[in-house]
Amino acid sequence: MNYRSIVRTCLSLVVSAVLFLPAAAEAKTIFRLANTGGPNDDYTFGCEQFAKHLAEISNGEFEVRVMNNGVLGNDRVATEMAQQGSLDFSLVGQSQLNLFIKPILAFDLPYIVDASKNRQFLEAFDPYGGVLYKYVDGEAQKVGLKLVMTLDTPFRSYAFTPRSEVENLGSVRGVKVRVTMSPLERAFANALAMNPTAVGWTEVYTALQQGTVDGEIINYGTFAAANHAEIADRFLLTRHNMAKIFVFMNKARFDALTPEQQKMIIDAGRAAQMEEWDFSQEYELRGEEYCKQHNVKFIELTDAERAEIMKAIQPLYDEYSKEIDPAFLKLIQDVQK
Repeated sequence: MNYRSIVRTCLSLVVSAVLFLPAAAEAKTIFRLANTGGPNDDYTFGCEQFAKHLAEISNGEFEVRVMNNGVLGNDRVATEMAQQGSLDFSLVGQSQLNLFIKPILAFDLPYIVDASKNRQFLEAFDPYGGVLYKYVDGEAQKVGLKLVMTLDTPFRSYAFTPRSEVENLGSVRGVKVRVTMSPLERAFANALAMNPTAVGWTEVYTALQQGTVDGEIINYGTFAAANHAEIADRFLLTRHNMAKIFVFMNKARFDALTPEQQKMIIDAGRAAQMEEWDFSQEYELRGEEYCKQHNVKFIELTDAERAEIMKAIQPLYDEYSKEIDPAFLKLIQDVQK
């Protein structure tokens, strides 16, 4: 066989190989999802389940790469990237989401949701008929985002380092405590005469270790996942603050999909969020056990202390309720009836 014949044969084999490559491999779309959580967090589980379900529902057409530990930026930065279209999906906690959707500030009102009715509240985020989903998604679309799923984390209290010497409600006065950018978190800390200091989640461990703060708002599950028993040894059990986590998609990219593809994403999010709600309850129980194993002290509030808190936060309700859409506040109250 001469040189030209060899070349023709090789080219023929290459063309045949290309023609018979699986079509699915050519069509795969890869999305990135920015997540500030670590591999052991409950909401990270929700993100991973979303990726799993979307791959299955789309028969491999869509792949979601979950980028953990804040490698793409904090909640605010990632959500801005999703708005701008430089990121497909962003995860953002309610206390940062109010920077984009003002009415979400309502979720940071202390005791706005009865812990015993949390699942009832969550079900209002079903994308097929949930009234809270409809409201939040409508507001999100105004700022270039599409709500994909709502994740749960257990109700939060305050954990403190040994340096704080906190033993009851009265002893929190003047203690430096970590808060997010939420003005309501800051206002609640001020109402209890604490010294609020804004610290990003990825810097909290170091801040507690070095004494930048001596307290943090957190639940048992996250406390355990982050190994905070190494630096904190007591909880003041206020259980005043729920923490909902949202995953959004860039609206323009969502709108560019076919109706069938859009449904795949919403269905994957719906399945993942429901699984995460159950997982979050188990996560909190495991976290409580972790605390017991590490001799973390649980400080329960007395009835008098609870009454003191409710009196202290009334001005906070009076002030911030004026800034929140009354229709949204009514929805939150109605879904708990």
